[in-house]
Amino acid sequence: MKYFYLSIKILFSICLTSCSSLDLQKEEDMLIIINQDKEKPLKQKTKEVKQKPIITKDSDKENVGSLITKKTPIINKSAEKEEAKLIFNKIVKIGLLLPLSGEQKNLGKAIFNSLEMALFETQSKNIKLIFRDSGDTEKQAISAAKELESEGVSILIGPIFSFQALAIRKEINNDIPIFSFTNDESIRKKGLWVLGFSPQQQIKAIFKEIKINSIRNIAIIVPNSFYGEISLQESRRQSTQNNIKIHNTYFYDVLSNDFSDLGEILHKEKHKNYKGLLIIASGKQLKEIAARAQYRGINPKEIKYFGISGWNNPEVLGEPALFGGHFIAPQQASYEAFVSRYFKIYKSIPIEIIGLGYDILALCAVALKQTESIPDFIDFLTRPSGYNGIFGFFRVDKNGEILRKFVSYKVMERGFIKQHDIMP
Repeated sequence: MKYFYLSIKILFSICLTSCSSLDLQKEEDMLIIINQDKEKPLKQKTKEVKQKPIITKDSDKENVGSLITKKTPIINKSAEKEEAKLIFNKIVKIGLLLPLSGEQKNLGKAIFNSLEMALFETQSKNIKLIFRDSGDTEKQAISAAKELESEGVSILIGPIFSFQALAIRKEINNDIPIFSFTNDESIRKKGLWVLGFSPQQQIKAIFKEIKINSIRNIAIIVPNSFYGEISLQESRRQSTQNNIKIHNTYFYDVLSNDFSDLGEILHKEKHKNYKGLLIIASGKQLKEIAARAQYRGINPKEIKYFGISGWNNPEVLGEPALFGGHFIAPQQASYEAFVSRYFKIYKSIPIEIIGLGYDILALCAVALKQTESIPDFIDFLTRPSGYNGIFGFFRVDKNGEILRKFVSYKVMERGFIKQHDIMP
């Protein structure tokens, strides 16, 4: 892929045929879980879905529904209590904790759309989705999670906030795995997975890219925020492990649009003892910071610029200071195909977190066709061979970590060119 992820490309690519994100082979019309250790791939036939899901309201709840297929077998209510904790029924209930109210309600709806897509593109008639509003408070999220637990869910997808996910993990049955959309790696533990692109993994990947470019001395520009602090801490660890010295660290206000103070600080440094500049920023802020850095004497022809996934935005194109810079981001080819399918159905362009929802439900759907209990399900998900999803290769660890492969890109005037793959 020489050029990618321009908004106009997304709008004109909606003609791509619908396919599963987990390495769908178009010519065979088969859903394939990629097995990296060369075991025989597991295959499930897929076919085009022509009708929308049925949304049914719970009899004792107002305005709350669950996704089911038309022919839903009756769940065996007489199962032994101990058995019910471990053994799946014919229909497996998956609870969705999404913000259906509050400031993030639009995000919650979009994530639900992606889960709906995954359910039908994997033809998963053995899954029933039950959703509850996680809101934006810890109390509301815990209450919703307990409702789902009482409904008999075997798996929980959500919430989006790390503080909610951590609180829920303490309150509900440990046998129920939780897949949260947060990127806060500090909360991960056995039974609680972090789906988001963690800054720690991205920093590990970009330091490998810096090393590949034979650069041993760098400076870092980071936001004066919690995300920036996490990025800086990991940068210091990686500088030691990769023998890359951090000469200078500069901070900027993440809420500011005026970077003149940062420019003055950069100007005071008369002697540049580094050959690389790592900028943790995105969008307009990235363009402004890079332009000021160049203006204040950090010549990108002499000092190479580096970044993480915040650079992966067509908005940064056209800034001369970034030409030739390198950044790491998740693989984009399959994501672009997903965006096209999503746009065709829902008439809107999703953000990356939506794809995370699709990936985890698609993986759960395949796993549930192969397993009969929670222990077997976890063993399937955490196979060392890993999987290929919307954002490329990933591996699920039993301790709550999802390890992802990133791709190195080079910034050109009109797009980004792929360089190579990087596994943190």
